[in-house]
Amino acid sequence: MRAPCGCLALVVAFLSVPPGPARAADPADLLGWVPARANAALLIDVDALYRSEIARNNKWGSPDLPTTGLDSLPGGASKLVIATQFAPGSPPSWEVSVLALKKPVSEADFAKRNDGTRETIADKPVVLTPRHGYVANLAPGVAGAYTPPNRPDIARWLREANGKAPAGMSEYLKQAAARVGPTTPVVLAVDTADMLDYGRAKDRLGKADALKGKAGEVDLLVRLFAGMKGVTLTMKASDKLTGELRLDFSRPAAPLAEVGKPLILEALARIGAKADEMDGWAFAVKGDAVTLSGPLTPDAADQLVAPLLGPGVAVADPDSGSSDQAGGSGAQLKASLKYFRATEKIINEVRNANSNSFEQLTFRLNNGARRIDDLPILNVDDELLDWGGAVATTLRTMAIVAQKSGGMISLAEANKAMVSVSTPNYYYGSGYAGGVGYWGAYGGSYGYAVPSGTTSTATASNYGQIDNLNTMTNQKEFAYRQQTWDTIKKETTSVRRKMVKKYGVEF
Repeated sequence: MRAPCGCLALVVAFLSVPPGPARAADPADLLGWVPARANAALLIDVDALYRSEIARNNKWGSPDLPTTGLDSLPGGASKLVIATQFAPGSPPSWEVSVLALKKPVSEADFAKRNDGTRETIADKPVVLTPRHGYVANLAPGVAGAYTPPNRPDIARWLREANGKAPAGMSEYLKQAAARVGPTTPVVLAVDTADMLDYGRAKDRLGKADALKGKAGEVDLLVRLFAGMKGVTLTMKASDKLTGELRLDFSRPAAPLAEVGKPLILEALARIGAKADEMDGWAFAVKGDAVTLSGPLTPDAADQLVAPLLGPGVAVADPDSGSSDQAGGSGAQLKASLKYFRATEKIINEVRNANSNSFEQLTFRLNNGARRIDDLPILNVDDELLDWGGAVATTLRTMAIVAQKSGGMISLAEANKAMVSVSTPNYYYGSGYAGGVGYWGAYGGSYGYAVPSGTTSTATASNYGQIDNLNTMTNQKEFAYRQQTWDTIKKETTSVRRKMVKKYGVEF
């Protein structure tokens, strides 16, 4: 399946209704167009976010910004919802994006600009795109996209979606959607009901560093997490971003009072979802919930929403994008410049991120490669596409090396052994004080060992050898990674020079 959320770029540019004012909608309203089986959703009030001081000061929403993250959301959208069905250890099997648009654009123009094919599914006009599945008009001022391009699935979605929350829709997601507001424009929620397996949770918690020496608390915590209702991340925007991570349980969360923060941060780090500043976030137990809250940098915010918010979202207002249709030199320069800046931004974010584990490093490298692969490529210079493809492939190779290094270290740690060795104690006696035999030539005084009946115990281990092996593995991976980053930097400089010479503008 294609990586999540490239389809947003399509929705922004498409609305097959006569020109006219778009209907205002709250993100919670847009949730009514999402399939009932969704258990994860990202909801963003784009207008509210871009009215914030941090967005105005940093010129978020500018078409010149790289097409990644919260700073470059679709210029033609006022609100958006991205939803999927999430299961631990498995990639999403489908994704739906729904946007409230500021101004419609004709279906014909959209298909032409994106090399799409106009079709009809469930008696409704749709456009099949080469890279991002299907896009369709849902209602006046509301458009949606579905990926992958599975016709039976999209037919079912189009027949059932009517703008009202369907029967069976997650109550947790609906409650999370209600939190979106003027000062809280971003909410990411996952309904975890019936998601966590008791046995797997017990195994993971039993191995958690945060619970070392606390074996007696594991069973109680396993029962607590097995009944977890969901996880919600909210972001407030003023002159800065602040975040709150909330875990809701079906029973009092008091057992997490002492171990909750390190345990949650350890779990987030393991899946690559821990922002560096979370170490300083405030932790609190609130009845059946726990919260972590504190300041959030824009880069960290982008990392947290990246699993759902892909780089294909940065599309300008449909009116300002019409000049790209012809595909001439001006369109190629604009598309190539945005592609280069976006790819360079992703490279810098991945390289500068502080990864505290091989799991986190692997996640960030793979996620960076996915985001580059998902960038819009229409009209982009072929040489830039080759460079971007090579960078994505290199990031995935680095991820494989990191994953294998982490696996080697884990295997070595699992084979650490310490054993107690007991040996019998002896005392030494002497015999034959005088010589015997001819000329008294031998005998003399010699000693011999006699078991004393006691034992001595010593400890033997391979800890030193294992630690040395792990140190070497860490050093080799780090040296390889640094050398590879230097190569990427060199190739980036080379392609920048070529593009500047070719187009006569600064890249």
